[in-house]
Amino acid sequence: MLPTFNQFIFSLLLLWFALNLLLLVHAQDDQSGFISIDCGKSGSSYTEKVTGITYISDSNFVDTGESNFILDKYFDAHPQPYQSLRSFPQGIRNCYKINITSGTKYLIRAIFVHGNYDGQDKLPKFDLYLGPNLWDSVKLMNASIGVTKELIHYVPRPRNYIQLCLVNKLSGIPFISAIELRPLPNSTYPPNMGPMALVWRFDTGQLAPNFAKYRYPFDVLDRFWNVFNDFDYWKQLNSSTDSDVSTTMPSESDHYIQLPFVVMSTASTPKNANGSLNNFWPPEADDKNADYYIYMHFAEVERLQPNQSRQFNITVNGDHFYGPFVPTYFKTNTIYNPKALKGGLNNVTISRTENSSLPPILNAFEIYVLKEFSELETNHEDVGAITNIKSSYKIKSNWQGDPCTPTRYSWEGLNCSYHEDDESPRIISLCEFIRYLARSGLQGEIDPYISNLAMLQTLDLSNNNLTGPIPEFLSQLPNLVHLDLSSNNLTGQIPDIFSQLPKLTFLNLEKNKLMGLIPEGLIQRKNNGFLTLRLCENPNLRGTVSCNKKKKQNVLLFVAISIVGVSILVVIYAAIRWSFIRKRQHGDFTYTKDTVQFGTLESSKRKFAHSEIVKITNNFERILGKGGFGTVYHGHLDDTQVAVKMLSPSSVQGFQQFHAEVNLLIRVHHKNLTSLVGYCNDETNLGLVYEYMANGNLQEHLSDSSSHIISWEGRLRIASDAAQGLEYLHYGIKPPIIHRDVKSANILLNENFQAKVSDFGLSKNFPTDVGTHISTVVAGTPGYLDPEYYLSNRLTEKSDVYSFGIVLLEIITGRPVLSKTDERIHISQWVGFMLETGNIYSIVDPRLEGNFTVNSVWKAVEIAMACVSPSAIKRPIMSQVVIELKECLATQMGETKHNNETELTCSTDLMSNNSIVMLSPSVR
Repeated sequence: MLPTFNQFIFSLLLLWFALNLLLLVHAQDDQSGFISIDCGKSGSSYTEKVTGITYISDSNFVDTGESNFILDKYFDAHPQPYQSLRSFPQGIRNCYKINITSGTKYLIRAIFVHGNYDGQDKLPKFDLYLGPNLWDSVKLMNASIGVTKELIHYVPRPRNYIQLCLVNKLSGIPFISAIELRPLPNSTYPPNMGPMALVWRFDTGQLAPNFAKYRYPFDVLDRFWNVFNDFDYWKQLNSSTDSDVSTTMPSESDHYIQLPFVVMSTASTPKNANGSLNNFWPPEADDKNADYYIYMHFAEVERLQPNQSRQFNITVNGDHFYGPFVPTYFKTNTIYNPKALKGGLNNVTISRTENSSLPPILNAFEIYVLKEFSELETNHEDVGAITNIKSSYKIKSNWQGDPCTPTRYSWEGLNCSYHEDDESPRIISLCEFIRYLARSGLQGEIDPYISNLAMLQTLDLSNNNLTGPIPEFLSQLPNLVHLDLSSNNLTGQIPDIFSQLPKLTFLNLEKNKLMGLIPEGLIQRKNNGFLTLRLCENPNLRGTVSCNKKKKQNVLLFVAISIVGVSILVVIYAAIRWSFIRKRQHGDFTYTKDTVQFGTLESSKRKFAHSEIVKITNNFERILGKGGFGTVYHGHLDDTQVAVKMLSPSSVQGFQQFHAEVNLLIRVHHKNLTSLVGYCNDETNLGLVYEYMANGNLQEHLSDSSSHIISWEGRLRIASDAAQGLEYLHYGIKPPIIHRDVKSANILLNENFQAKVSDFGLSKNFPTDVGTHISTVVAGTPGYLDPEYYLSNRLTEKSDVYSFGIVLLEIITGRPVLSKTDERIHISQWVGFMLETGNIYSIVDPRLEGNFTVNSVWKAVEIAMACVSPSAIKRPIMSQVVIELKECLATQMGETKHNNETELTCSTDLMSNNSIVMLSPSVR
């Protein structure tokens, strides 16, 4: 018997190699629609030796990144396409744009082999996006073993490209080795609910040497088939004939085709003839909220005798799934779930029926998870237009991926409109985008691709060197409200097209070389008050529009005088303010009783017996919070709500903090510091009674779990309030006080969201007559702790400034101080990295959905980053922070009012200025 079996194995191997050779001969002819990109490879295309697949360089698909190779010692373990790679040390989002056939279903595969290419022995983690949607996170566990991500995705018409993006998550440099796209018949992989990411794909009966991974040319769709075997309970069956197993399904289920012969010619069956096939649901599919689809492939590989039968049922978690089912001899049958299976541990079992003489079989199976791609891509015509505009002006900036979505990675300088329905985002303004392009001056004629931005409302091409006539294609922008072509070298006549734009309310053509008559339609619209028209300094232009230069000169003179006068007042105010601050810093300022309330605890605060505290808190019924000091309870004092902090008897540190807080609170009184109502000092029962803050602490409102999103203006008010409270501690009393534990959890909010600094148990006096530094034991909260104080043990008021800067970064970003990833990235590091991109939208809390003034945010970020400077001497004092935050709030409030009163336009002042305005840190 044994020689017969060995002969069979030898014959099977001969057939395997012969088929391999035959398929390789025809491989190149069967790659219709394949897109195989070797990332990091330069030069011409080549044919990979084993598969016969033709790979091309990625140089035509991406503008950024650096080419690298894995280390030599890893070369032999990987085929040629995976030996090179492209890394992306610069920028947050870097993307490949790949043209495909629209209306086609694709298998999209991204492969990552690190190979310690940089010699750092550090494996990165980063995100992989398809267009604006998160596909998956890439996490490598070994430098020598690659990671493969696979997605089945239908590309709808009319979109004829995909964008595959790598997003830096500050956990190492993103990279990619290869991208492979394979067109699939649209009838495959039903039920076509959406993109599906591969979890597992296995050949269960594989007999090839070393359990080889099958792909093209064995699988004409180039799927990867790995070996799966439960060696303890499963065994393999193989075909007893050289005949091919047909991959044509029965007509009633003709959905799944072209499964490879080498996979379907073998199968697994239980070692125990009465046993079942189970335990093949992957542990990776543990997301209980995700939807999964399983495809099980069957073909009878044994010629059954008349007295033999094979019939089985399939169950999932004990519930009937499919059957009884009889696999067809030499024909592939695929069974799948038309309705998604929820994630978690699913027990899929294939077991024989009572009247079956043979155990069940399974040839292969695949498991996919449905991906929720909810972000809509920007309108494809807008994308084509803006991409061509970028190309026309030969811009090599890091504008990557979808222009408008997701909003945190949107292109700097674009304004987009977003809709709640299924309508794609549209580009409506190019103000800052064009200014960015124009840093070195735009030349030539106006780019015709602008006319494809059909929803464009604002277009500013002023202060460049544009030539040629005003193009007729601008009439194709029916939504245009604001157009500025001033300060160029445009020639010819003004076309009558502008009178045909129904929404146009501002047109500036000053300082050009236009000639001829001004169209009567424009003059009429101007005279009727529908259009602001500026045509001055076109010497050869004739018409009835007067520039009234004398009046203009008078206005300019008046403005100049006003500016000088205001400047003098600002200087005087600044001098007074600076003198005021200096006096407060040197202890020379005397506060009146209206400013500070003094007095002993006994005389100014009410003393409560413990029995009264029990009554106030209704026997400590409701807990507001817990800390190292003890527990805080809700209470009522007459008709007023209060918060009662009771010292834990076991807290020695809490006893010290109790006395520190009492000693401080009897001295201070400020609208932005929590007020002490009274105290309890009843033998072993120590407690403090505070005013009640109805909206809890700031940290709760900034967390992802909060249902209430504080507006940007509200956040600035909270920051300003907290800064004023700290300013009072530093300069408003003698001796000054350092809080030492400034954090978002210690900033409380009342019913009107007014902020008050709380928890003074770690606070310290610092006498001004012996210098501003104090040697002390380091205390504070990790993440908020001043690094200079931590290293030197020397405390200054700038330590509070650092901690406040961290709070301000929390307010801006909505992120935790330390990321929840294994690397625990600090918020100041993350913001510093994001600032390199110049895209402020990627920094701001995405829950604000862009409802903020960009200049206001930039100013807030600058304040915060100044506060968290590693060197204390470079940090501002709290008085300066207060002034800056008030200006920041005024900017936001002024812009909000302006936006409520006017249409969307670029700033007229900025457009008439010859300087280029950019939304980037370099502006400041």
